[in-house]
Amino acid sequence: MDPTADADLAYGLRRAANTAHQALTGALASQGVTAAEWLLLRDLHAAGAVPQTRLADRLGLTRGAVSKLVDRLVAKRLLVRGRGGGGDRRVQIIGLTGTGALLIPELARAAGASEAVLFAGLSPRERTILGTALAKLAGRPSAL
Repeated sequence: MDPTADADLAYGLRRAANTAHQALTGALASQGVTAAEWLLLRDLHAAGAVPQTRLADRLGLTRGAVSKLVDRLVAKRLLVRGRGGGGDRRVQIIGLTGTGALLIPELARAAGASEAVLFAGLSPRERTILGTALAKLAGRPSAL
């Protein structure tokens, strides 16, 4: 592929990501949760309580960005921080509160509805191809 075609692909990917982000933001707004907060909550729900640094690694975000997200979610009473084991007082374990755990299914429904609308124009085969290509770009095996 020529450099112009690659630039067009990158531009299209950014536009698609922005469209997906805006749709997800709108779907979650009524719950008072941002798209970034939902991604953290979703990951934490799947993983259970984990060190904050592991959240950063899992989400591909800086530790500072995750710290800010966690601060906001603690203020919303959706997460709690605790000290890690092993005597290292710097390790903070992050977990869902009861309220946070109860909110997950509602957020998942809102996100799922948003995604259904976003991908409605793609056939199942196109969705599979897109998922595989995005996983490859992200440097991880496809989960689809």
